Amino acid sequence: MAEVGITNVRIAEFAWSLMEPREGTFDFQWLKRAVDVLHRHGIAVILGTPSAAPPPWLSAKYPEILLVNENGVTLTPGTRRFTCPTNPTYRRLANAVATEMAKAFSSVPGIVGWQIDNELTLGSASRCYCRFCREGFQQWLKAKYGSLEALNREWGTAFWSNVYTDFSQVPVPLPSGAPPNPGFALDYDRYQSAANVSFMKEQLKLLRQLCPSHFVTTNNVGGFIDTVDMRDLYRDLDFVASDNYPGVFEVFASGDPNFSITPEASGAMVSFAHDFMRSVKDGKPFLIMEEQSGKAGQPTFSAQPEPGQLRLWSYQAIAHGAMGINYFRWDSARSGAEEYWHGMLNHDRTKSPGFDEIQQTIRELKSLGEKALNASYTSELALLYDYNSDWALAIQPGQPKLKYVSEIMTWYGCMAASHAGIDVVDGKQDLSAYKVLCAPLMYIVAPEQARRIRAFVEAGGVFITGIRVGVKDEASRIVETALPGLLSEVMGVEVIDYQPLYSAKQGVQFAGVLAGPNAECSLWADILNPGNGTEVLATYTVDHAGKAAITSHSLGKGKAIYIGSHLEPATLGRVLVTLLAANGIRQSVSVPSGVEMTVRHDRSQRWTYLLNHTSKAVDVPLKNTYRDLLSSKSVSSSVRLEPYGVKVLADS
Repeated sequence: MAEVGITNVRIAEFAWSLMEPREGTFDFQWLKRAVDVLHRHGIAVILGTPSAAPPPWLSAKYPEILLVNENGVTLTPGTRRFTCPTNPTYRRLANAVATEMAKAFSSVPGIVGWQIDNELTLGSASRCYCRFCREGFQQWLKAKYGSLEALNREWGTAFWSNVYTDFSQVPVPLPSGAPPNPGFALDYDRYQSAANVSFMKEQLKLLRQLCPSHFVTTNNVGGFIDTVDMRDLYRDLDFVASDNYPGVFEVFASGDPNFSITPEASGAMVSFAHDFMRSVKDGKPFLIMEEQSGKAGQPTFSAQPEPGQLRLWSYQAIAHGAMGINYFRWDSARSGAEEYWHGMLNHDRTKSPGFDEIQQTIRELKSLGEKALNASYTSELALLYDYNSDWALAIQPGQPKLKYVSEIMTWYGCMAASHAGIDVVDGKQDLSAYKVLCAPLMYIVAPEQARRIRAFVEAGGVFITGIRVGVKDEASRIVETALPGLLSEVMGVEVIDYQPLYSAKQGVQFAGVLAGPNAECSLWADILNPGNGTEVLATYTVDHAGKAAITSHSLGKGKAIYIGSHLEPATLGRVLVTLLAANGIRQSVSVPSGVEMTVRHDRSQRWTYLLNHTSKAVDVPLKNTYRDLLSSKSVSSSVRLEPYGVKVLADS
């Protein structure tokens, strides 16, 4: 490891049964020997608390700790992530082993930090519905609402005779005779997120007390794991740690004959995850705790990465704000459920196909230096990702194919074509740093979000939103004003009707700055009535022919644009790129398809990253002269990217 250039490792995150073979009997000597060996070779250690995988004795003695899934089925132990986040017995035992670990390693040389648990909620069942969660939910509701009168009012429980007269009557949203009350179901999703966050925070508190000189984080998969609010999860942690397995996307796609992933789409999905995790702590550099190092999988393999892809994926993380990369894993396991998850060494401990490529990448990243790895990310655009809208829309999608995360990903991919940098925001922070804010499927609009968006537009920002905006309040009740609710004045329109679309499709005719070929609208259409001074950029051609489909409204120094038709991705891409260009977001150079460009900066320097996600060599034109930091050569006019190639350019 030391010869390869590895400077730190994460270990022990699934080793509870070795640490505590019997309840109350702890053994860390084997782990101390490992830490000592690593320390003597100059390799620092991040210890993982083992609460993601309890030992068999625990679930046998305390079966009440087992998670109950959304169908009311109790999970069977024997894997990982099968435990209830609320259960007090499980919390007590998880805290006990973490406490003993912290005491044992608080002053051991070589320990630099901790990872709490592992990938919270990432399992076959992401939420628990057991009796302990029901009791925890009831207590959470008492704290939130204060009284049953307030709860009944906010949820509208008079409907279907569901008025509660005692908090103990409130159930969990398990299958019943009909769909659940949407306010009740949304609050339960919020509670489950809060339960996982508080589970983590109990371990954080004891680690802060016992190991004050160590950093503390946890790892997760950004953007796609939407069952826990990542801003809440990482708020009190030192930095974000993210897991990155680009090759796994193709595995998921292979299960759907109607779904395929192009290199550009795959690259955009990975970039979105990086931008999401960087944005969780408002742009602070993050760590890749697990980076794909070869074929990956559990019952099946992902494809073998092509030569250059492992290096590309590592640089993609760095290009989007990562400060370091930890590869998963060193050795390939010869037993257990992840035998197929290949590491840097094969099962026979020979070098894996990607070993030399990873070593080259480590050497290059070290040459860039800490200044580059801790630089800020340059972003002119923001994408609004709201957990309330995500969870509420999953409960009541309106049209079964409307999926919040899928819509976010589609908009992100369209925006990314501008190469202007994207932060992922929740709409509750200062937005003045951005030129354009996009907010697809903003189903719930909170008053604070509405206020921030209005201030952003009045100050000169451009706000672009889409279908189903402002439909609900924070209690998941339909708003009592004309849509788009709290954003009506900002958007300058009224939704006079809306159409869920199934076999029939709506037509759209573009005008003004969007003039171009007619298009089809699928899944959903908001029929818009523009107010005085609101410009119509597209109209419908089938039902409600001539009525507005896309509008632009000037407010103060800025604009608010409503894309009321659910457009196919290619058309949406043309529309968004056109709107971005019309509002000052243009590529500084003509970046070829399949190539990604990002910029990181500090007060005195810029680092431009060029990433080729295709299997063909491409030439990228340059407007200025740069220094290629990986070859120490001066480049101008254009630079060639080999298949899956990377360039890191510094201003000359």
